[in-house]
Amino acid sequence: MGLFFKNGIVVTMSPDREIIWDGAVYVEGDRIVEVGDTKQLSQKYETEAERVVDASRRVLLPGFCNIHCHSTLLICRGRAEDASNWDAIWGIMGSIAEAMTPEDAYMTSLLAHVEMLKSGITSVVDSGIHMMRAGDAAVDSGIRAWLHENPRDADGAKIRDYGVYEYDAAAGEKGLKSAVELVYKCLLGAHATDVCSPDLLRKIRHEADRLDVGVTIHLCQNDIEPKQCKKAWGDWPGVMMEKAGFLGRDFIGGHGIFVNEEDIEVMARNNCSVSHNPLINAKRAHIAPVSDMMAGGLNVGLGSDNMFYDFLEVIKTAQVVWRLRVKDPTEPPPQTLLEMATINGAKALRMEQKIGSLEAGKLADIVMMNYNRPRYTPLVEENVVSNLVHFGSASDVEMTVVGGKVLVDDFKYVAGDEQVIIDNAQQCGQEVWIKAKEAWAKQMSRRVSKP
Repeated sequence: MGLFFKNGIVVTMSPDREIIWDGAVYVEGDRIVEVGDTKQLSQKYETEAERVVDASRRVLLPGFCNIHCHSTLLICRGRAEDASNWDAIWGIMGSIAEAMTPEDAYMTSLLAHVEMLKSGITSVVDSGIHMMRAGDAAVDSGIRAWLHENPRDADGAKIRDYGVYEYDAAAGEKGLKSAVELVYKCLLGAHATDVCSPDLLRKIRHEADRLDVGVTIHLCQNDIEPKQCKKAWGDWPGVMMEKAGFLGRDFIGGHGIFVNEEDIEVMARNNCSVSHNPLINAKRAHIAPVSDMMAGGLNVGLGSDNMFYDFLEVIKTAQVVWRLRVKDPTEPPPQTLLEMATINGAKALRMEQKIGSLEAGKLADIVMMNYNRPRYTPLVEENVVSNLVHFGSASDVEMTVVGGKVLVDDFKYVAGDEQVIIDNAQQCGQEVWIKAKEAWAKQMSRRVSKP
C-alpha cells in the first residue's frame, strides 16, 4: 500500500544536505522506503504503489517541528498580541484560559492542529490548559504531538494582582501530579524559572527520568524572570536549573529572550535545546540572542508559541529578527533557518533518528509545497531553499503527510471536516470571551506594577 512521489525537488536535510532536482520518495506504511532519482525509483516502485503523486514543480521537505506552542490559547487570538509579555501572560491570557472548559480546549486545540498541518507542521510540543482534551484533539487531527502541562509552585494570582512572588509546595505537588497523569511518552513541563522553585524542578526531573520523558520550561521570556530567579534562589536561571539537576540532552527551553552568557554556557555544557519563538517575541518588541546561543553550542529549533501557527511566517521572521539584531544581511543563511525548522527540532525531541529529514527508514513526515507560483519564479537549484525562507507561504502547502497518512491533500485538510472545526472553535471563542470580559476588568483594576 505504497505512496510514491515522483518528479519533485527533494530537499532531504540528510547529513550532507542533499537536494535531488528530479527526485522521488517511496513510502510504505509509516516509513520512507527509499529516496532517490525519479527514473531509477520509478522502475522499482511506480507500478506497485497504491498512489502516485506527480510532484513536478513541487518541493518535498521533511515535516516541520514546532517545539513550543500552546494550541488551547488559540482562543486568545486578536486579544493578546498588542500587550507586553507581562500583561499578556498574567492578565489577558490567564483570564481567558480560566474561563475555558475542557470542551473549549478540545475545539480550539483541534483547530490549531489543523492550521499547523496546513502550514507543514507535522510534530509539535504543546502545552496549556485542559491538556487531556488537547491530547484527544491531537489524536483526532493526526498530528504528532508531545503534550505537557506547566506546574508551578508560585501563586499566580498574587503575582498578577500584586507583583508578589510567594511559593507553595503543596500547589507545586498538585500541579506535578496532574502533569504526570498526562504523560504518555511525551514531556514533563515546568512553567518558568521565576515561578518554579529548585525543589519543584528537582521533583519534576525525578518524575521525568522515572517516566523516561524529556523536560521543558519557559526560559527567560520576560525581563522579570531572571531577576526574580536571582533574587529568590541566588543564581541566574541556567545555574539554578543546573543545580536542581533539571538540565540535560532532553531539555527544551522556550523563548530564551533574556538569557545571558552564563545561561548559554551552562545550558550548552548540558547539551540543551532552546525553542526560538521569533514572531510572538517580535510582536512584544523582543529579539532573542539566537546567534549567541548557536555560537555558544546550543541546539536551537523554532516554535510558534501563541495565537498563530503559520510556520512559514515563523521561519521568515526568524531570519529577519536575527539579521536586525546582528546588523548583518548575510547571517543567518537560509539553510540555517530550514535546519532550525526541521532537523534541529527533531534533535530537541531526541527524534533525529526518526524524523527531521527525508531518508530511508525514517518516519514518513513529508510536506509537499507547490512552487508553481509567481513568488518562487525563477526556480533554479541555487535558490530552492532561499525561496522557501524568503518567500514561502503556508498557502502553498499542497500536501502534508504524517507517519504515512495524508492529512492535507490538494491544499485541504482531509482527515476531518475543516468547516465544522472552524465553526465549533468560533462558537467556543465567543462564549469564552463573554465569560472572560468581567474578569479582565476586575483584574486590571486591581493590578499593581510588575515587580
